[in-house]
Amino acid sequence: MKKIIAFAGSNNPDSINEKLVKSVIQEFPDSGIEFIDLKIFELPLYSQAIEGIGVPEAAKVLFHKMNEATGFIMASPEHNGLPSAFLKNIVDWLSRIDQQFFGNKPIFLMSTSPGSTGGRSHLDLLARLVGRWGGNLMGTYSLGNFHKSYNAEEGTLLEPYRAELKHKIAMFLAGKDDLQKSKVDVVKAYFDAFSEGRTTDVIQLFHPHCYIVSVKEEERNEGALHGTYHGREEVGEFLSNISNMFQTKSFLVKEVCSSGGSLVLARGSFSHLVRSTGKLFNSDWVQLCWIQDGMIKEYRFYEDSAALIAAMENNTPALEL
Repeated sequence: MKKIIAFAGSNNPDSINEKLVKSVIQEFPDSGIEFIDLKIFELPLYSQAIEGIGVPEAAKVLFHKMNEATGFIMASPEHNGLPSAFLKNIVDWLSRIDQQFFGNKPIFLMSTSPGSTGGRSHLDLLARLVGRWGGNLMGTYSLGNFHKSYNAEEGTLLEPYRAELKHKIAMFLAGKDDLQKSKVDVVKAYFDAFSEGRTTDVIQLFHPHCYIVSVKEEERNEGALHGTYHGREEVGEFLSNISNMFQTKSFLVKEVCSSGGSLVLARGSFSHLVRSTGKLFNSDWVQLCWIQDGMIKEYRFYEDSAALIAAMENNTPALEL
């Protein structure tokens, strides 16, 4: 019989990540998921001096409980782009008992935040680390704008987030790897469709609830290219704004590689003709994509802003083309 331990790496009594975990348990009441409140395991801040006296009994009790589990669901808050100090301390003590304290068992990682990114940065860091601790990563999920996505009265997520997470947890409980599809292939397919002008295919490669950052992470004025876009319905607007602002002369993809977890890094260079000035905008670029369910969930594109400003100015002659 399965015994899945679910917990949140937070010592906040009103933790939204704990609420996210409990919403999962509520959705699967007969699936053998047991919530463990890490806050009751009072552990001192790890030090070799304390370990020299002896590993605290609370760490031993927690390790025993985890050793009995057949899998894990962990939700972690993001503090300054990193896991919480509270969770790190738990990990430090458990790893002194056994470096691979997850016991080569399946684990599903989650994170949520009040902001739009849902703790995605640190979730990808955890995705790279759990293997070191003996976790067999089977899937990840991040939820942005928690207070707008959660029904506090019912203790459940609102649609469509509820159905999305429920599907992913059901796959995890069934032993299906949610990370099997190559993340790199998704991004390569995006570049192929983009370069060939297949707008419909490009849009379909984005998650319905995607989040796009074009150079700067702030809300855009209407018609502006740079800023944030929300949801698949705005992907078409993003592509249209690129076309309205630039005529692409060349777009070179130099590298596309997985950076662990769901993150894919791409880099290259381009040459755009700025339509309003007739000048060339040449730049290297970096693109970060977080992949979920075989689609681009979060997309960030960065370029040489100083070169763009120069190409947008009207005080020097345009190129004769």
